[in-house]
Amino acid sequence: MNSRIRRRTFLTTTGAIATATAVGDIAYATPHAVDDAPEYVDVQLLNITDLHGYLQPTTPSQGSVITGAGGVRVTVGGVGYMATHLKRLREGRRNSFFFSSGDNFNGWPFEIDAHANEPTIEALNALKLDFSTVGNHELDHSVEFLVNHMERGVPYPVSGRDDNFVDSTGHRFQGANFRFYTANIVHADTGRTIVPPYNVEWVDAGGGRRLPIAFIHLTVVGSEVGSTSYQPGLRSLSDLEQANKLAAELKRRGVNAIVINIHDGGVAGNDYNAGTNPSGPIFQLAANASPDIAAIVTGHWHCRFNMMVPDPNGVPRPVVEAGNHGSLINEINLKLDPRTGAVIRELTTSTNHANTRDVPVDEELQDIADYWTAQGKKRYATPLARITGDFTRTLNASGESTMGNLAADFAYWDANRTRHGRADLALISVKPVSGSNALTGDLLFAKGTNAADADGTVLFGEAWTAFGYGNPILTVTLPGSQLHAAFEAQWVPQTDGTEKFAPFAVSHNVSYTYDTTEPIGRRVDPASVLIDGKPLDLTRDYRVAALAYTLIGGDGTKVFAGFTDPVRNDRDHEGFIAYLRAHPVLTPSPLGRARPVGIPTTTSATN
Repeated sequence: MNSRIRRRTFLTTTGAIATATAVGDIAYATPHAVDDAPEYVDVQLLNITDLHGYLQPTTPSQGSVITGAGGVRVTVGGVGYMATHLKRLREGRRNSFFFSSGDNFNGWPFEIDAHANEPTIEALNALKLDFSTVGNHELDHSVEFLVNHMERGVPYPVSGRDDNFVDSTGHRFQGANFRFYTANIVHADTGRTIVPPYNVEWVDAGGGRRLPIAFIHLTVVGSEVGSTSYQPGLRSLSDLEQANKLAAELKRRGVNAIVINIHDGGVAGNDYNAGTNPSGPIFQLAANASPDIAAIVTGHWHCRFNMMVPDPNGVPRPVVEAGNHGSLINEINLKLDPRTGAVIRELTTSTNHANTRDVPVDEELQDIADYWTAQGKKRYATPLARITGDFTRTLNASGESTMGNLAADFAYWDANRTRHGRADLALISVKPVSGSNALTGDLLFAKGTNAADADGTVLFGEAWTAFGYGNPILTVTLPGSQLHAAFEAQWVPQTDGTEKFAPFAVSHNVSYTYDTTEPIGRRVDPASVLIDGKPLDLTRDYRVAALAYTLIGGDGTKVFAGFTDPVRNDRDHEGFIAYLRAHPVLTPSPLGRARPVGIPTTTSATN
């Protein structure tokens, strides 16, 4: 067990007082007081959201410039500056909680993703984060990864290679000093939440007395079928129903200060410390959530607003979102009745503080960020495999490329590594109708500019950045007729009468012919589609491996709607790395898996 964690009591869903493993040392403090009358108990809530592993100061393209009152623009970002701001906000305060509204990791910085998101946990531990909601990106790997590895520090799967790296202090990863919570993501078979639904903290009321304050945690509905967080076996419950049910339950147990911490949000103008023309799901929830809830802290939308929104009884309460990538720290100050612990709502204040760079940088946190940046450069330059020729995204007339074929062969291999994931074929979108393309780079034989590179060498970072955007490979069931429709759907009619070609790469065990002189929808003869040498059977079911993003229509491909029996395999990045480890020497396969009618097939050499 992590030696840094401590024990904290929380109310269980059965009503008993239980002891749970909790994390971090809470820094107690008194708030920015609008009324320093001694009869009130002051509580400070500090919140960030959607950090996504951005430990270093961000760039303008990553949201480093935000707009405040009067259109004033300020430059923000970086955990080194955040630590300084947090220390100043906490200084001299007795009852203070620092928490996150989710999506702490599984973002985009290479040095973070390629180190299993462990750098973000080290930074949040150093910032003394108390607890976090589960965001949709916390589910990008699995519940087991979140709980066993990220929380508890269990190596998962191979220590020092895939995770459990040496941190900036010289120690192996030990997990988070805080816990994750959600009340509305549950196991489909049991209905039990994947982590505890809420936590109850205790504040110092003076004279040896303590008062409870509860945080109900919620995750954006539908996370379990999102393209990155797709998790068969989970389902989401209504956030509003769970919020109201748990608020009533907590109220019955004598908890009179209740806060929602939710990974879902909305939009409300450009001023980061105000709000205009609010819209989005969080404002619908705010209009209907129990009046017993004193504040609603949000995330997910990467927006910035700070508003007082009436509850169903017309009493204002804070509804806030603190941006993303470390741009803001939200501060809510509550005053509790010392007898009942109820929030004196009219005395509540809320401020979004910009994480500006005009303060001294905190050396400890900046050292952590710099250490992982350096480690990222080393990991990028690690030799991974060898190739005998170029794998490029350049498409021939049939929409085929050596890089596309490699990606499809990887997906087929990845799915067939387990009994549950076994697939008859794999499809990868190489020129999507819309949205992102999973083929993000070429693997070239000639050495690149990295000093560690050599002719024919594939570096770890080159492979990581050549394919994928953090999506899992899914294996799903499709009827043969629907699979045929997918081949036909590569030609997409446009509103102006033209057509767009949006081809799929197919795995090495598949070939087919097409005839573009025929109308759209009648260009691929099912008998010409050969899977393991046998013609496509429109009457049977097939197990198909593809990226979740494509299967759910994220790239504009709608033909897979209604697929059944999904099984999650590896994420694209980690799985592709594993494929190259298992195939240390690769030769580009000849093109010819797709070909016009009358052109003979070419046997593929890649398997």
